[in-house]
Amino acid sequence: MATMRENKQAIRKFMRENYTDERLAMLLAHAQSGRLAFDSCCCFIGIPSAPHALAGAGERAQPEPLHHRIYGNKLPDGSRAEWAYAELGGPSCHEPTRDIVRRRKIIPMIRAEMRRRERDAASVSAEFAAEVEARR
Repeated sequence: MATMRENKQAIRKFMRENYTDERLAMLLAHAQSGRLAFDSCCCFIGIPSAPHALAGAGERAQPEPLHHRIYGNKLPDGSRAEWAYAELGGPSCHEPTRDIVRRRKIIPMIRAEMRRRERDAASVSAEFAAEVEARR
C-alpha cells in the first residue's frame, strides 16, 4: 500500500501526462458537481478517453457498456493512477461515501495543476517576449 504522498504524486503525474487543459476543466466540473465516482466509466482515469458527456456512478453514458477505465489503464501510469485515486477515499474504495472523500481531496489537486499550467504558459510567454525584444 502506497502512502498518501505517493498516491498524490501518481495522480499529479497522470494529470500532467494525460489530461489536456479542456479535459482538466471537465474533470474539475465533474468533481464539483458531485458526479465524479470511482466506479464509473467517467472515473479519474476514464475521462481522458471519454467520447461523450461525462456520467456519474450508475448513469448510462451511452447505449453500449464501454468503460473508459479500460482505456485509462492503458495510458501511461494509468493502472497506478487508478489505485492511487481509489486509495484517496480510504481502505474500502467501493463505498459511495468514499467518493465524497476522494472529491474533497482531488479538487484542490486539479486547481493546483491548472495554476501550474497557467504559470508555465505565462513563463513561456514572458521568455518569448524577452527574446523578441532582445532581437530588436
